[in-house]
Amino acid sequence: MAPSGYRMRTWARGGTTRVLVLTEDGAFAARGQIAVPGPGRPAVVDQVETSPAHRRRGLGSLVMRTLANAAVEVGASAAVLGATIEGRALYESLGWRTDGPLTGLIREALPTMPR
Repeated sequence: MAPSGYRMRTWARGGTTRVLVLTEDGAFAARGQIAVPGPGRPAVVDQVETSPAHRRRGLGSLVMRTLANAAVEVGASAAVLGATIEGRALYESLGWRTDGPLTGLIREALPTMPR
């Protein structure tokens, strides 16, 4: 259940469950999604985000708990995610553990690659 002043929408399609938290007037507050490839398989959490104006209100925890419950309901065996440094404290407070470093790489222009 969303805190006072917010509303949450959850929907699933094609093995992916999405959560969206909006303010009462419809402004974006938080979101996330989780894909479960099948029962007994690990789920993948992605695109978890809380708007800076709405942080420290429990919305990230709400999104993550909702996603975890959805994964359990369809039989996920475990879950993985790639976290930002800022998000790490949230995930660890919810029982996640750091397994190894993750490096973000960007390439501005993709060259044509030989086939």
